[in-house]
Amino acid sequence: MRPSKLRDLQLKKFKALVKHAYDNVAFYHRKFRDAGFRPSDFNGFDCLRKIPTVTKFELQACSPRDLVARNFNLSSLVKRTTSGSTGVPLTVYVDRRVEDFYSAVWLRSVLECGLRVGDKMAVITDPRTFPKGKSFLQRLGVAERRYISIFESAERQRALLQEFRPDAVKGYASSLYILAEKYGEDLRHIGARLVFSGAEILNKAERRVVSSAFGADLFDFYACTELGWLAWECKAHEGYHINADSVLLEFLDEDGEAVTPGEKGRVVGTSLINDVMPLLRYELEDVAVQTDDVCSCGVTLPLIKSVEGRADDILVTADGRRISPTVFFPYPFEDVDWIRQFRVIQESRKRLVIQVEAKKAVNNKSEIMEAAERKIRSLFGEEVEVAFEFVDKIPLDKSGKLRKVISYMGKRGRS
Repeated sequence: MRPSKLRDLQLKKFKALVKHAYDNVAFYHRKFRDAGFRPSDFNGFDCLRKIPTVTKFELQACSPRDLVARNFNLSSLVKRTTSGSTGVPLTVYVDRRVEDFYSAVWLRSVLECGLRVGDKMAVITDPRTFPKGKSFLQRLGVAERRYISIFESAERQRALLQEFRPDAVKGYASSLYILAEKYGEDLRHIGARLVFSGAEILNKAERRVVSSAFGADLFDFYACTELGWLAWECKAHEGYHINADSVLLEFLDEDGEAVTPGEKGRVVGTSLINDVMPLLRYELEDVAVQTDDVCSCGVTLPLIKSVEGRADDILVTADGRRISPTVFFPYPFEDVDWIRQFRVIQESRKRLVIQVEAKKAVNNKSEIMEAAERKIRSLFGEEVEVAFEFVDKIPLDKSGKLRKVISYMGKRGRS
């Protein structure tokens, strides 16, 4: 579909959703009324700022009946709950029609990456998200799936993968890296042809380790429970194709203005599919870089150049500059091979804590830490205190994800 046609489709769906939300969703009727907005005020995407954004905290404060359109029966709906990795879980309601559409969007993406309809796939994920039944294809005995708990040990996960021998493996970026780092090229015996990662930021060094260990091409996906599958990598790996026929993504600065392509912006999204529980201009709390480049693969969907991380994990220097968490990993340990993984915790502008999980004991640890500290201070400020904590294992959060950067600075940064 040509970009102009795709934009027209987005506009048509968005306008219909705005009117539907105003007429049928109590939460949006109140929010629009309080903002002095009526659906007739929206004439095009130039008017987006007239519609207030929505936060997870606002939705949490409402009852399901206030959020679900009145023309749907709550008891017949499917509940999708976020992982709560930020401490704020949220339940989103959909029906089977919306679920099927999200599945079709996912299938389109992975088929473009080289998955075949009948391929077997192992999925390493939070057991609370395991499906309760089988798909149509699985009931026919094809496209078999094996779900493996993220909380299983690496040894158990590897054993289950070897037993199942999938064509593709899908999992959290950190869980795939833990497996790859532990077993290396032994994972090639599993026989997977494709690897799909998501849920967390995957840096270049980790990508190389995972891809090499499995001996397979790795494709990263950008998604969220609230809005479904947002964007995906193709074989060209030139960015993430936005599923613009099912979601509208905006990239905004701190004043709510659209950033120019190539600039970092906080991501605000609208599902163009879910009319059961509409989410209009929903704050995803992520930071990403949009680009107006055209991918060489031939897919004309718009591109995200990179997903930088969560907005609340943006780091702040002593003089107030904001730094993407992707600055780390492997920096400041580029030439160190005995560190399994590390986590950066920013407690204030003047204090960083680096948790280090080592593979083995070393003799020159203090010398390496001093060099790393100098690098960090050169970036964050000479007055910054850098504390290193050596731990046996960096813990996962309750959803099974490994947060590699934690910032307590807030959106503006505290002193």
